[in-house]
Amino acid sequence: MRRRRQLIASAARSQKYVEAPVPAELLGELSDDLLKLAFIPYASRSNLSSLYGPGLDFISLVSADWREAFSQGALRMHNAKTISFPTHIEMANGEAVEISISENAQEGGPAWFLSYVPIVEHMKLRRDCVAEAKAESEKPRLPKEPLPALMEDGFAGMQESEDYLVNPVPLAVLNELDSMDAEFSSFVWVSQRRNEQIAEYEQRNIDVLELLNRDWDYALSNRVLRYYEGKVIFPVSIVRDDGETLVEVSIKRDRGAERPGALPWHVCFVDNFARQKVRAGHALFDWAYLGNFDDTIESLAEMALAEKWGFEADDEPKSNSILKSYLTYTFYRLQAEGKVLENRERGIAAFNTGLVDATYEAIYACFSPSNMEQPWRFEAFCKAGSRMWGKKLVASFEPLPQRASYVEKKDDLLFDGSRTLQRDVDHILLDNIDRLPKAFLAEELRGADDAIEALDKTMHAEDDTSRRAAYDELREAVEDNVRIKRRLINRLDDAIELAQKRVEWNFKTAVPAFYPTKNTMSLLLPLDLTENEQPDVALVVELMESGAYIGQTILTMKMAYNNARLICRPDSDWLNTSLRLS
Repeated sequence: MRRRRQLIASAARSQKYVEAPVPAELLGELSDDLLKLAFIPYASRSNLSSLYGPGLDFISLVSADWREAFSQGALRMHNAKTISFPTHIEMANGEAVEISISENAQEGGPAWFLSYVPIVEHMKLRRDCVAEAKAESEKPRLPKEPLPALMEDGFAGMQESEDYLVNPVPLAVLNELDSMDAEFSSFVWVSQRRNEQIAEYEQRNIDVLELLNRDWDYALSNRVLRYYEGKVIFPVSIVRDDGETLVEVSIKRDRGAERPGALPWHVCFVDNFARQKVRAGHALFDWAYLGNFDDTIESLAEMALAEKWGFEADDEPKSNSILKSYLTYTFYRLQAEGKVLENRERGIAAFNTGLVDATYEAIYACFSPSNMEQPWRFEAFCKAGSRMWGKKLVASFEPLPQRASYVEKKDDLLFDGSRTLQRDVDHILLDNIDRLPKAFLAEELRGADDAIEALDKTMHAEDDTSRRAAYDELREAVEDNVRIKRRLINRLDDAIELAQKRVEWNFKTAVPAFYPTKNTMSLLLPLDLTENEQPDVALVVELMESGAYIGQTILTMKMAYNNARLICRPDSDWLNTSLRLS
């Protein structure tokens, strides 16, 4: 209790509180009872639980902090409609963590709502420092082991991969990095967490900064670099879990580089995920020659149970774009499961398409050996025992090829509203800013001239390269403007909260989907960001081992439908072929 008073009193005396007091007239309308004064949204409750600590009564704790802040006058105007107040949670720099309430524009509820609760993962708290210091003091001091040998062949392999060939670093960025003419660690900040990650992947006690200095110098000198959404990515001499490709380190500019002593770049990601040996979208075409793919797909559409295989919003609703995606990624899943059957002696290979005809007979794809680059050549779609290839299929395989399997447990199909739902804000709002509706961005970026200018460039870009550069500029503008980013986060959280309410009302709102490149199941939730009662994008929700959900990313409506159709034809009031598509 004493510590709470001291920390909040200290905040009240700070310059930012002294210079932005709440006007007396407004102060008279407030109350020291937070629960009567303000509504606490679902998303804020989740963040409060993480901030105050698991298992604690965070509602009582935040109410007590508000009461103490109110009594000490530790309230400040963040903007014309938002009031910030300190809590008893202390950051590593000794300052109090702040929470904000904003005016509630919705009728019939409290006059205010809890509009901002910081994400713990994005902060350094004093309690974390204490725990880390204790853990560090208990660690045995081991001598550093020699660095792994520089894997020049691994670097060459990465340089020749598609990711590096098609995503070069822009010349202006490359020139800037060349001009540094210094060790990596002298201009790139590496957090303790990233340092420990790299050491863990190497599984030895090495000097991580020394490794990064050496491998960055080699990567930069030999141009083994790639560029993705404002990040420069390079490999290091540590092999991923796939046993073949190298771990990659991503760096990006630090938006707080103006701070005294800050470095201009920082390590933002370390990628150890196993690379796909076969690219999901290319697996079928690498395995078989399909002739004219449009004709092949059209023959399947004619044979299969009637279904809309194109989007009505497209200029070509009969393009069968959905069926093309479906067959391509179904094959990839079947190949991963070992369900693509081959019989060289009888000259046939086959797989189950997962589709049926009008009488609900399974449809199979049959192939013969090829003398071209691909080992097999498409011959026909057939039903078991019917016509030449159907008879050959039955004569060659027992049992017949099985359908792809996706669902392993009920959690793959049903969203549990009692579980916590977190979201990857940076990936959703920054990395995938190009998937957000233009109308939504135009509305939320108001007042930020540099961001509006960048958005305008994205809409009038003459080619893909110019458009990507404009989106990079937009990402930097948003990331540099805390007010705008917070506004986007609040709108995102509002949309997520509404989606969760829809699921409570109708469990079918959460649509099961399969994410091919990660080989994982997920649930799709509709996000209405433009308030026109139609979803703009879909939130990809994945159940983690901890039992919590995480909103990993967002998909356009087309992408969402294609991923959901791999499981079955969506029976949904929001995800179908006729809705407006982002």
